Amino acid sequence: MTEVVFWLPAVNPYWRDRFNALAADGEVDFECWFNRHLDPQRSWEVDPSSLHFRHSFLAGDSKRAFLRDARRSYRSARPRIIFTFHHEPKLWLVWLHRLRGGHVALYALMTWDSWVTRSKAKEIAKRIFFTSASSTLTPGPQSDEYIRKYGARRISRLHHAVDADGLRSASDDRKGSRELRLLYIGRMIEGKGLRMLMRALEPMLARHKDTRVRFVGDGPLQGEVRSWAASIGDQVEVSDFVQADRISEVYRDSDVMLFPTEGDPYGLVVDEALAAGVPVVASDRAGDISWRLEDGRGWILPFDDVGAWTRTLDELAADRSLLPEMSAAALRYSAGHDLGRWVAELKSWLHTTG
Repeated sequence: MTEVVFWLPAVNPYWRDRFNALAADGEVDFECWFNRHLDPQRSWEVDPSSLHFRHSFLAGDSKRAFLRDARRSYRSARPRIIFTFHHEPKLWLVWLHRLRGGHVALYALMTWDSWVTRSKAKEIAKRIFFTSASSTLTPGPQSDEYIRKYGARRISRLHHAVDADGLRSASDDRKGSRELRLLYIGRMIEGKGLRMLMRALEPMLARHKDTRVRFVGDGPLQGEVRSWAASIGDQVEVSDFVQADRISEVYRDSDVMLFPTEGDPYGLVVDEALAAGVPVVASDRAGDISWRLEDGRGWILPFDDVGAWTRTLDELAADRSLLPEMSAAALRYSAGHDLGRWVAELKSWLHTTG
C-alpha cells in the first residue's frame, strides 16, 4: 500500500521541486498522478527526466483511456491517502476512494468572485467536498477562514515553498541603482489588474523620469502592454516569460514588485519576491496576502483605487529611504521558507492523519 498519492492536474516546476525534495528525504512512500504533462495555459518547461519520484501521466486523449489509466494506477498503488486540489474537475473519482474507506485530503486556496463564476450547484458541491474530506490543507489563515464557510474541519497548514536560498542570492548580487526599478512578473491575462496598473503608472512615470518598469511574462494581453510601453518610451520594458531556473536574475534587478491582481487565489510570485529581498505593492484581492506583507514587507492597496496606487508609487519614487529596511524585513521573514519546511509540514500532517 502506498502511503499517499498526489493527484494533480499537471506538472509545474514548483511542485516538481517539492516532490523531488520529498523523495530525497526518503521517509514517505508516495507517488504522483498527473492528468497531463503541462498546463497548456502556462509556459513552464519541465523535462520529464527531472522528475525524481514515482509518477504517471493519465491518458487524456479520451475519457475511456483516462478511466483505464486511473483504474490501473489505483490498483497498482492502493493508496491510503489521495491528496488533490479541491477545484480539480476530475475530483469525483477521488470520492470513490473515500467511499471505500480511504482518506482524501484537499489542498485549498481561497477564491474571488472576480475570478470565478459562482453558482448554487458549485456552492453545494464545495460544502459536500469539504465536509466529507478526511482533512484539508491550506497555505495560510485567510484560506482557513474561506473554507470554514463550507464546513471544512481538520485543517492543517502546508505553506507554499520557494527556492529561498537561490532567491536570496538575488539580494546578495543586487547592485544599487540611481533609478527606481519596478517589476511586474506574471501572466498577462484578464484578471491580473494590468490595465489598472498601467493607468496608475502613467502619471507617475511622467513625473519621475528616474523610474523604470519592467513587465515580464506572456499571455493575450502582452500586445496591449507592449503598445502602452511604446507610448511611454524607454522607461518601460516588456520581456517574455522567464523559466523558473532564471527567475532570480529578474528579482536581482528589481527594487519593488507590483502585484495588482483582481483575484489571485495566492500569488507565489509574492513569496519569490520577498525571498529575494524585494518589497511588494499588492492589491487587496490576493489570497493570503495580509500576513505575508505585514511588518513592513510591503503595501496592500485597494484594487479599484487607481489614485492610491499612483500616490504610493509617487511617494516611493520621491523617497526610497524605507526600501533597505523593507528589503531586510522581507529576507528575515523568508528565511527557512524553503523545500525543507514544506517536507517537514507534509510529514507532520501525515503523522496526524488517521
